[in-house]
Amino acid sequence: MFIRYIETFFYIIISQTDSLIYFFMLMSMYQNAGIISLFYPIAVLGYALLEETRPSYNFWRIVGSYTICILLFKFIMNISIWESFLSNPTVKFYISLIKLGIFDYSSFVSLFFYMIPEICIICFIMLNEVKLKLLGVYWANENQIETIHEGIQRNLCLGNEEEI
Repeated sequence: MFIRYIETFFYIIISQTDSLIYFFMLMSMYQNAGIISLFYPIAVLGYALLEETRPSYNFWRIVGSYTICILLFKFIMNISIWESFLSNPTVKFYISLIKLGIFDYSSFVSLFFYMIPEICIICFIMLNEVKLKLLGVYWANENQIETIHEGIQRNLCLGNEEEI
């Protein structure tokens, strides 16, 4: 029985991947609070939640590409060669003035929690793509998929009674 509960829990997580992606996108903006994370609330609140159907695969591709670029940029900015540059008082002032959302962390644990929202976004986008491909709705919206009754009517109009 316990294994069935775990399986059901995983099905619940898989069915709500888009909501988890939206949560981590907003969490990234909350945690990093900079210009580089401003794309996420605009994408979630300005497009994804206002869309009548679920967002298309192009939306997920754009979000995934942007997130990979942010992760790469964050990794590059936390390499030790930038430490002297980022510790300069004038550079610190301009970075804080512009509010880029770039931070130089010295420990791995703080760096991990700095990057975990984007890592979760990438993981759940990949899980969402797998789910949509298995369901057969990755390339089409819900409006483009015919219902069972429409399929029966289409086959009746074509005279394909054996197909029904």
